Amino acid sequence: MTLNKKMGICEPIDQLKLYGYEDYFRTFEGLYKKNKLPNAILLSGPKGLGKSTFAYHFINYLLSQSETNKYSLEKFIINENSSTLKSIQNHIHPNFFLLENNLSEENIKINQVRDLLNFLGKSTYSRDIKIVLLDNAEYLNPNSSNALLKSLEEINYNTFFFIINNSLLSVPDTIKSRCIEYKFHFNALEKKNIFNKIAQDYQSNFIEINLDKFFYFDTPGNLLRYMLLLNNSNLNISIDHLSCILYLIDIYKNEKDLELLNLVSIFIENFYNELSLYDSINSNRYFFNKYKILYLINDMKNFNLDKKNLITSVTRILENEKK
Repeated sequence: MTLNKKMGICEPIDQLKLYGYEDYFRTFEGLYKKNKLPNAILLSGPKGLGKSTFAYHFINYLLSQSETNKYSLEKFIINENSSTLKSIQNHIHPNFFLLENNLSEENIKINQVRDLLNFLGKSTYSRDIKIVLLDNAEYLNPNSSNALLKSLEEINYNTFFFIINNSLLSVPDTIKSRCIEYKFHFNALEKKNIFNKIAQDYQSNFIEINLDKFFYFDTPGNLLRYMLLLNNSNLNISIDHLSCILYLIDIYKNEKDLELLNLVSIFIENFYNELSLYDSINSNRYFFNKYKILYLINDMKNFNLDKKNLITSVTRILENEKK
């Protein structure tokens, strides 16, 4: 079970509403109607910004045009009775292929790319379009990247790749050069408005907490996960950010959840970015401590090391920031 499902958050594949991406959607729609939509599109931006949700919405628009319960361009909503939605959710749509990393493993394996190549080699019903969604492209390993490259070099006119990446530096230049990149960005006020709309859907009281400063450093999706994880504590993120991070580390000790560890990494990075902004005198120390912690967390994810000692080291560094 994913971290989102544990917290009751809709996965992007299940999200029926689209927030904040209306202008981007209209741009893509216009390109498609003029037969100018690129066949390989790289959607880049920080994790939690809604890139995957946007991709699923636009894919539903492309694939549901011939059905009665097609995508609503007026409200930017996927029809809950859409047969396209249900077949994508159940991974049985004949013209759609999802390539992403497994929950238990970070890397996208070469065998998964081979399955993609088999999909591309099959004919579609009525010569309809084919769509490939590559989520978390930063988890491609060298072998899977090389295998994917061949499919990007020989894309048919009716095939579209949507490649989502949360860490642009991790995308090989050979893949980037074969895509048209769209960099998604929202300012702090836009992110706040998106977050508030999402929070209303969850009938939460998050809006009552002053979160304004966090929208400069974080995304609506990450902040939603953060607030839901803190629901069972008496901590206030706007008053004691550090104690909230330490609380999440304690949760990780019991859960050993890779998604949670990735989320903790993001919050720690943003915590130190905030410290550096308001305390420039100690910015060098903050920079050093931030990357020391991030390297320790990376070791936890990639090597079979004593996680208890590593967690203790991370916690000790963070607790020293209180002094």
